[in-house]
Amino acid sequence: MLTLVAVLTAAAAYAAGKQHATTLDNLRDAFSVEAVAKARYEAYAAKAAEEGYSGIAALFRAVAMSEGVHGANHAEALKTLGGVAAAEVKPPLVKSTMDNLKVAVRTERNESGKIYPAYVKQAIAESNPQVVMSLKGAMASEGGHARLFSKALKKMEDWKNSVVILVCRTCGYTTDDLELKFCPFCTHPRKEFAEVK
Repeated sequence: MLTLVAVLTAAAAYAAGKQHATTLDNLRDAFSVEAVAKARYEAYAAKAAEEGYSGIAALFRAVAMSEGVHGANHAEALKTLGGVAAAEVKPPLVKSTMDNLKVAVRTERNESGKIYPAYVKQAIAESNPQVVMSLKGAMASEGGHARLFSKALKKMEDWKNSVVILVCRTCGYTTDDLELKFCPFCTHPRKEFAEVK
């Protein structure tokens, strides 16, 4: 299913020690991965709400918003390279909220620990600063997503209550730290964050 196809394709290329020929190709893949993730997390949010996990539903909605920010940033970076942002997004496979959280943790860890580091390395080698910034922003956020999903998975019952998740509208940084004053990645002030409930 396309839900994980883009991530698995990128992971397979990484595992085989292969990178795409260019940063442009990597960025196209990254845009596709973000578009698929956004759709997946929107569907997971609906399932979590249906199962009575309002906090987890808010988390999935917040991460979907973050993935949308990453996609928009990647689309802008693609333009600087003469590329076009395009992705084929099909309806994702949705299981139980517990299973969906497990998929989310695995996917986000893979993106932040393997896929994005390889893409960033190549973009640095090709001297593409806007692309590097876009990819690094996504990489930093994906690690945070994995931590939040892991936290929810460990104490699912606690996440039946409403929560507030903050999303930086500039870089997609996502947190449950409501005391945050500035984005730790892009330094934008707290007032520029979206509050997702």
